[in-house]
Amino acid sequence: MERKIKFGRKILLLQILFFASFLGAAVFFFQKAVSHTLQTEMEQLMLSAAEFSYQHVQEFIRQFQVWFLIFCAFAFVFFALVTWTAVYRMRAPIAQMIRAIKPFQEGKEEVLSPIALHPSIDPRDPLFQLAEVLNSLSDRVRLHISSLVDERNEKEAILESLGEGVIAVDAEMGIRYVNFIGSRMLGFAKRHLIGKPFPVVLDKAITPLLEKCQFLLTACQEKRSIVTDSISFGDAKKVYFDLIAAPKMHKSGAIIVLQDKSSHYRVLEMGKDFVANASHELRTPITIIKGFAETLQDMPELPPEMLSEIIEKIVRNCQRMDNLVKNLLTLADIENLPESRFQECDLIVLVETCRQVVLTVFQEAHIVIEKKQDPVSVCADPEILELAILNLMNNAAKYSNPPAHLTITIDQMGEEALIAISDKGIGIPEQDLEHIFDRFYTVNKARSRRHGGAGLGLSIVKTIIEKHEGTISVASVLGQGTTFTVLLPNQRVIRNA
Repeated sequence: MERKIKFGRKILLLQILFFASFLGAAVFFFQKAVSHTLQTEMEQLMLSAAEFSYQHVQEFIRQFQVWFLIFCAFAFVFFALVTWTAVYRMRAPIAQMIRAIKPFQEGKEEVLSPIALHPSIDPRDPLFQLAEVLNSLSDRVRLHISSLVDERNEKEAILESLGEGVIAVDAEMGIRYVNFIGSRMLGFAKRHLIGKPFPVVLDKAITPLLEKCQFLLTACQEKRSIVTDSISFGDAKKVYFDLIAAPKMHKSGAIIVLQDKSSHYRVLEMGKDFVANASHELRTPITIIKGFAETLQDMPELPPEMLSEIIEKIVRNCQRMDNLVKNLLTLADIENLPESRFQECDLIVLVETCRQVVLTVFQEAHIVIEKKQDPVSVCADPEILELAILNLMNNAAKYSNPPAHLTITIDQMGEEALIAISDKGIGIPEQDLEHIFDRFYTVNKARSRRHGGAGLGLSIVKTIIEKHEGTISVASVLGQGTTFTVLLPNQRVIRNA
């Protein structure tokens, strides 16, 4: 407002100075012309009419000057109005442009607002054309900004969808970007990382991963080349990371990619353990069979009773090896379960079938099926799912003091079907609960071998349930019994191979 007042005062002063100069010049030249004319006329009048007095001439001049000043005053007012109108019409569009641009200049808006001039302005006016140019530039800037924002959002979406952690720092090691996986790997929320110097510590001690990342980010900027390394840490649950650091162009910082290889190394270790355990489980019956076979070879004249006992032990260990090989083949078959084998089936029918099978082996067992509704449909491979339920029911009967008491609960829970298998058996120690689904893990090795078990049954069950996109959990009290709870989805998304 103060600037507008100053600008108006300047215009007014210029008008007064200009008009005063004009008025002074006009009065001066007009007086000269009038004086010359009157002097000539007076000389003629004095010659022609002596009675015309000099006082009448002076009175005429004074009246003429008064009317001339009145005329000049009206001319000045008219001139001022015309000038002011012209200046205002020129200044208003400029002020309008400034009002439109100023919020963008002050950072209150991210884009330039369109400049809309008064409709009375002639399109051929230079100011109108200037406004059109600014609007055109504003549109181009807006499109460019929109393109940059879309490109940034697309890149962020790609980085957020990656399974690797990505961290970008500037030349001063300030964190410019980190995706969700990267923040989770570092153990900090994104809001605690963006804009902070690397490594971020806050109230935590610096971790080996942070230290290694800092070293690689610094090294790649110094060498101006890609630097890679690996790190592993943790005791109970070891974590493995592969790190790749690369410098950005123009020495503007660096980017590091964190790849979690824990599952890969865990699979390798599980494979080694699997081979070792399978070898161990096969070695024992083979050793027994070999020993008894050598005994028969060295002592062909054994008593019939001893001969029958040796043959029975050989057959039992052969059966044990056969069961182990079958279980291993079952695991391999489940790992490659095709989608074409899935179909809608009734969970109650499957459980009833398994109940009849278990009763043929454990004839004194009491198996009660509690169904909250009938039928309960699931999308499954009936043969494989039946194998999982049968294994759970067999285990419940096997590890219960005869006669076994089993309760099978079947219910529909929204979009999931529930099946709970409870027994009143010997139970599972608390320290063993988290390992019972591991391959070749047995709680009581002596009892497992007596029943022909090799520690693969529950591992097969868990694999089957996971292949059906379900979950399995266990709750147990030592000496009181165990409950296995399985949740299976009613529907399954079929994926094309």
